Amino acid sequence: MSWDKERIVELLLEAGDMAREARKKLTLEIKSDHSLVTQADTAIEVLFTEALEDEAAGRYIIGEETISRKGEDYVQAALAGEAWVVDPIDGTAPFAHFLPNWGVSVGYMKDGRLLHGGVYLPDYGELIISSGEDEFTVTEGKLEDGEWTWKELIFPPRPSDGRGLIAITQALAKRGQCLLPNPVMALGAAVVPLLGLLQGRFLAYLGSVKLWDAAGALPILLRLGFEASLEIDGEIVPVTTSVDSGIYELAEDSDRRWYFRSSLLIHHPGDAAMMRESIVENRPAGESLRDD
Repeated sequence: MSWDKERIVELLLEAGDMAREARKKLTLEIKSDHSLVTQADTAIEVLFTEALEDEAAGRYIIGEETISRKGEDYVQAALAGEAWVVDPIDGTAPFAHFLPNWGVSVGYMKDGRLLHGGVYLPDYGELIISSGEDEFTVTEGKLEDGEWTWKELIFPPRPSDGRGLIAITQALAKRGQCLLPNPVMALGAAVVPLLGLLQGRFLAYLGSVKLWDAAGALPILLRLGFEASLEIDGEIVPVTTSVDSGIYELAEDSDRRWYFRSSLLIHHPGDAAMMRESIVENRPAGESLRDD
């Protein structure tokens, strides 16, 4: 199968139900990067793997909880072929502490490019998903009184006067400064502000994240006209839908494998200079800004 909007919606909704049920009897573990993982993360990744992976047909899963256990041949085949990039629970810390800022994310990658994505925020009752080949369409769903309503999402309005919310990662909140007049929020999850950009709730998002944190929302944001970039060795590098070593750390022996090569900045068109000039990352020389 290729990207099947209706099937992905079914999987996202099922994953959300699984997560909320698992949270009633939550077990937590600490991973090697000091982040949390729950039994819900693992179970949801299994759900997507069983539904979508088919190695014999050249279809792969790049999942936060399982990709490190795959062989390098599998990884390279996934990067070059057809793959689903899954974050079973983005925002495990808020999820584990019964806060609403978490979600399930899945991106679709083919021939090294992110083409489609979907993000579901179960505690908010909100879902955004893309579809279409020649005519790219984004659909927004809202759950109200037990019923889903759906509408096509056009490029959302920019928050007025450039004073919208700026979302940052935990690492930047701990080790950096945002010298903007804007209100700043560190929510502990990428999916909430990335979906919020599409809804006009946020002006920008900045921080150090991995491929799967952004894979569900990034192709939608870019294909709707948002801008994204990295700053590498003093140069501004535009982020596109390509998943390559110019944008991501993909080397097998890198301890930052799967991270964007520097802090990712996503924003409404035309706001890059204002954001870059107003953000200072405080860290010792040579130390990477990361979410650990």
